[in-house]
Amino acid sequence: MEQTLETSTTPIFSFANGELHPFQNGIIRHLERVTGQPKIKRLYLDYVDANRPDELFWSDALDRLGITINLKKAASQHIPKTGPLLIISNHPFGVVDGIALCALISQVRQDYKLITHRVLRQAPAVMDKILPIDFDETDEALKTNLETRRLAVNELLNGGVVIIFPSGAISRAKRFVDKAVDPIWKKFVAKLATQPETQVLPFFIEGQNTPVFQFAIHCSQTLGYSLMFREICKRMYRPVNIQMRPILTNQMITDITDRNQLVDTLRNITYFGTAEASDSINNSLK
Repeated sequence: MEQTLETSTTPIFSFANGELHPFQNGIIRHLERVTGQPKIKRLYLDYVDANRPDELFWSDALDRLGITINLKKAASQHIPKTGPLLIISNHPFGVVDGIALCALISQVRQDYKLITHRVLRQAPAVMDKILPIDFDETDEALKTNLETRRLAVNELLNGGVVIIFPSGAISRAKRFVDKAVDPIWKKFVAKLATQPETQVLPFFIEGQNTPVFQFAIHCSQTLGYSLMFREICKRMYRPVNIQMRPILTNQMITDITDRNQLVDTLRNITYFGTAEASDSINNSLK
């Protein structure tokens, strides 16, 4: 499938971007430099020097970060090797979530796309695997996001895989010491799930970012962004526990005609392995 979105070949290693004020971006870049960005940049440059195959990028990234995946699944469960497939997941850590899921999928097939923040679409090895979301409030950002939606639908229509974090944001705790959960999931996941012949495979990633991040993101988006490299470093040399949920067939999905109900069902299955959850648990996810 032809990729029509613009590309860049020079990673900037910063979560500072156009959606924030220049002063806020300056704060982010300064805090990044003292909380882990240089370490991650060195790891990436070492990877480039090694001249590894592009298809191994995600697995190589986990290796260099010292992160292992502990995949919990039934013996009969597997990732389909062919056919349209929508991968959905909660979003507890940020960058590490996308790396982990892409590493799992790329071991089985290469016809996949990851929908994620545009600042992450920089490594040339996997640039063609990422469909960017732009949070700027500009006409150009709107154009980018509409194109990403179109390409995501087309990927499924062409029999490929789309990986999406339906909340569009990293999990947060109501209080920085509480359990972090995703914000309300966006309805676009329902549109993707109902594409013809598409199966849905939910994953639940255990854990959450540190209390420092939870406190920072509640104080301001700027502080939260500035600690993203710190959170990656905090995950280094530790396992990521991921639960694979049972696959949902296209018939199971199309039986749910109300899109709000479908979104809730997908969220509940991802978090709890069942379409129904108690009111108290549901309320914690909103």
